[in-house]
Amino acid sequence: MERGNYMYKMMIVDDEPLVRLALHHLIDWQALHIEIVCEAGDGVEGLALLKARGDIDLLLVDIQMPRMNGIQLLKALNDPVLTKRPLPIILSAYSDYSYVREAFLLGALDYIVKVDMDEDHIVPVIAKAVEELVRLGGVSKTNAIEHANKQLVQQSDKDALLQKLFDFDPKEDAESFEQWLLSANGLLNETNEMAIIIQIARGIDTTKLHSFIQQTIQTVLHEMSILHEIVRQEAGEYVLLCAFPNERSESAIRAHIHSALTMIQTRLLQYVNASISVGISDLANGSRQWPRLCQQAKQLAAKSYFAGVGKLFYRESASQESCVKDTGGHELWDYLRAGRLALLQALKQPDESQWVREYEQLEKRMYDARQELPDRVRAVFVDMLWELGAVLYAKGMRLEEIQPTSHNPFDEIKQMETLEETQQYVRQLLQRAHSVIHGNSLMNAARYSPSIASAKKFLDMHYREEINQSLISEMVGVSESYLSKQFVKEVGCNFIHYLTKLRIEEAKQLLELGIKISDISERIGYLNPEHFSRIFKKMTGFSPKAYRESLEKV
Repeated sequence: MERGNYMYKMMIVDDEPLVRLALHHLIDWQALHIEIVCEAGDGVEGLALLKARGDIDLLLVDIQMPRMNGIQLLKALNDPVLTKRPLPIILSAYSDYSYVREAFLLGALDYIVKVDMDEDHIVPVIAKAVEELVRLGGVSKTNAIEHANKQLVQQSDKDALLQKLFDFDPKEDAESFEQWLLSANGLLNETNEMAIIIQIARGIDTTKLHSFIQQTIQTVLHEMSILHEIVRQEAGEYVLLCAFPNERSESAIRAHIHSALTMIQTRLLQYVNASISVGISDLANGSRQWPRLCQQAKQLAAKSYFAGVGKLFYRESASQESCVKDTGGHELWDYLRAGRLALLQALKQPDESQWVREYEQLEKRMYDARQELPDRVRAVFVDMLWELGAVLYAKGMRLEEIQPTSHNPFDEIKQMETLEETQQYVRQLLQRAHSVIHGNSLMNAARYSPSIASAKKFLDMHYREEINQSLISEMVGVSESYLSKQFVKEVGCNFIHYLTKLRIEEAKQLLELGIKISDISERIGYLNPEHFSRIFKKMTGFSPKAYRESLEKV
């Protein structure tokens, strides 16, 4: 018997609205003969819908939910009140195989890890479910699975075609570009086109989170009804090729895309703690404009090196900067070159304040290069390191011997995503170099960069008070994100962990003196004694009372 146009009914049960929304848009459900007919925010709501409807064929259910989780819902599917038992597939945000094993014992057909929720991962699982539903229903197989696989091949071909757009310069490779235009066959030939570059802040494992990041971008653009293609360039960089053929007002398009990008920013920060920097090109018409638009967007996104991550950069960002200050052509670069030489001479002087003064002047002028790409500014630091290496070599030392981290200094410079971060790192390197040049061992050299040393000193003195990272970063004159990353790199643990260690160490001493636990809690900065007890046990393995009793037994 042929299935014809029969549609299997599916319900999604997940407490995250974003996930439920994303699942609607990730694949072509109709091509698989599936219709999403309802959804629920937890197991209790889901079970009630199953009982009320009695016609659900396929169930996508999250493991971790309030009130009734996925495992409990699977157990409830055996309730005789249910007139029809749907075929369950598990959604897991944690790859928790102990839960997954239990789900299989309870009749789950398969599972999908949320960070892998993209077409490549979902279609095979759903196709398997459709095959099982056909078998259970006694209906002969149709071409639904073959059709889904064909769609994947077509998407792969389109992705390869879009990637080629970035492989050549249309001016230098005119013939290749014309061939590409013929291959594209109108794919990107629209009106009101705009290129957008989204760069994920470093420190986020974009390899593991790629599927979720792309899914989030895709979902928002679908929500906002924005015609688009997404191309993943290098790790952590996504190119959005958007078009607004039905819009006539540039201001309306700007407002539309700004809302979408702000929503993407918020969701990525909320769900995976990923900050993004975004470059937005101007508008143009026709596929011949895409290379120029993409280049413009890339240059704008690169401005995060000077302005900090987590911002949106429009073409006005460049024009405003050009009005702020005229760098005088080669004048800036000549100044920076002369400044480097003066800095190296100052390093040879015993008075530390001389090199610090020269370096601070260089730091200020580097921001005048913000119309340039970051690589040109990074090259200034690289040249500085080579010259510093020559000074150290004359003293019988190598640059690697004074590096503040285990990584090669040249590699560190290339990887740093903001000018502020780079300047702080090089300052620490210069500080260590000055110390060894003038006969001090690295043991006596400054162990921490100035900003981290100041933050650590403040914590050491004021850990009993109400302190937060925002306050400290403002006090030492660096951004909160820089303080967070640099504190871990130099101190070996994050800000909160260091603060907690200071407090717990004092608590141990006060427990030895027999002071009441509630008084100890208040003395070291915890107003809630129960919260203090939980933190203490987490750090030591003992409750405060048990720790005190262990001291009495010794």
